[in-house]
Parts: sequence; structure tokens; C-alpha cells
Amino acid sequence: MLSKMLLQRQTRRLDVWDRVDLILHIFDKHAITTEAKLQIELARMRYMGPRIYGMGFVLSRQGGGIGTSGIGETNTELMKRHWRNEIKKLTDQLEKLSKAKEMHIEQRKRAGLKTISIVGYTNAGKSSLFNLLTGKHTLVEDVLFATLDSTVGKMYIPKLQKEVLVTDTIGFIRNLPPRLINAFKSTLTESIHADILLHVIDISDPEVDEKIHVVKNILLELGRDNEDVIYVFNKIDAVSVLPEKELCKKYELNSPLFISVKTRIGIPKLQEIIAKRA
Repeated sequence: MLSKMLLQRQTRRLDVWDRVDLILHIFDKHAITTEAKLQIELARMRYMGPRIYGMGFVLSRQGGGIGTSGIGETNTELMKRHWRNEIKKLTDQLEKLSKAKEMHIEQRKRAGLKTISIVGYTNAGKSSLFNLLTGKHTLVEDVLFATLDSTVGKMYIPKLQKEVLVTDTIGFIRNLPPRLINAFKSTLTESIHADILLHVIDISDPEVDEKIHVVKNILLELGRDNEDVIYVFNKIDAVSVLPEKELCKKYELNSPLFISVKTRIGIPKLQEIIAKRA
């Protein structure tokens, strides 16, 4: 009887995460490259720091005595030292990868190769547009952060008889903790330095204006001016009434375009704009 009750208790046990824990867990699930895995680990280590110190405080309370240093205090110092060493190791590895990426960006610029970066709120259709423009087949799922690593492909422009590079990036969300933005700055380097930035927006989303604001703020935090960003309103096939005039007036500085990746409406016009700016 007792073993049955214990079994029932065990089956009811739940893992409890806060918001950052949940985001890191989702990030971890979709990480593929070494860089993304390192960034997640760094974010997790920085987030866990205060918790580690808290645990050390408990140990010091348990192990210390009057006039003695106590084993708990020693454990706390060891944990702090280990935490600092691990942070430095991860940071050094990421800096090497970041410098290599920046070198590649400089090489492209010197070669006259134009770059286009696709950004937007998660699930706006960024990866679908990337696949359509480049002919690639990256993962497209209706889940948070299906794209975590930057993906690069080539798009050929017949009028100019040349290729441009297109980058798909991680989807943004509201109230993304600063430590996570900092951790993924290396991944978002492509967006900061792109010649053309396409902000893909789900026009069928009832919170469309708020999500535009979220992406705009994150880009500003990364040091990218919003004025030269093209707003690409996607999923026009999913709305009964298209508020084109209203949105054009509201976001006229961002040259709004209206497309449907699913039906390919508006794609030729988008390609034409890209050709003009490339």
C-alpha cells in the first residue's frame, strides 16, 4: 500500500520552470551549431549564478560555526571560482567564433556581395520566405524558435545577373531578457550588418502593432536603425479585409509590402524591391 502511494506521488511530480528557464529549454531543443549551444550554455550559466551563490549560502549556514570558517564557506568560494572560470571559457570560445563571422562579413563586403537579412517575431513566416527566396528547405514549424541558428542561402537576381546572400535568423519575442539578447548577439551579427533588412510581420495576428514594436526595440538594442528596414506584411491570404492603406500610412518610412508566401502573392514585387536596393 505504501509503495503504491509513493508511486502515485512520483507520477504526479512536475518540473517547474520560470520564464527564462522555459526559453532556455526551448533554445536547447532547437540548437544545432556549436555557436548556438555555447550561447545557450553561457546564458544558462549567467542565469544560474545567483542560484549557485544561494546554495553556497545555505551550505555555509550548515557548515560554519562561531570562530570557524566552516566547510560551507569554502564550498561557496569554490563554486564562485568554478562559475567564473566556466563563464570565461565560454566567452572566449564565442569571441573567437564572433571574430571569424565578422571577418567573413568584411570579406563579402570587399567582394561587393550584398546581404539581405530576414528578421521578425517568432512564427511570422521568416523561414518560409527564406526558403522561397533561396530555394532552400530549412525547417518550418509552427513552434517557438524553430530557427535558432542563422541560416544563409543565395538568391539570384536575373535583372542584375548576380547573387545576393539571404540570412534567416532567430524569431523575436516580447520581453526577451537582456541576458538572452546579449548571449545571441553573435548569431544576430548578420542582421546588424545586412545591406537590406526585411522585417516579416504576420498581418493576421491581432497583436500585430505590438509585435512590430517588440522587433523594432530589439533591433535598436542591437544597434540597428529602424528607418532602413523594409516591413513585409505576410499571410495576407489569412485576412478577410486587408488594411493596406492604413498600414502604408502608419509605416510609410518602412516601405510596406504585402505578400503571401503560401500563395506567392506579392513575391515578384518584393524581388523587384530587393533588386533595386541590391
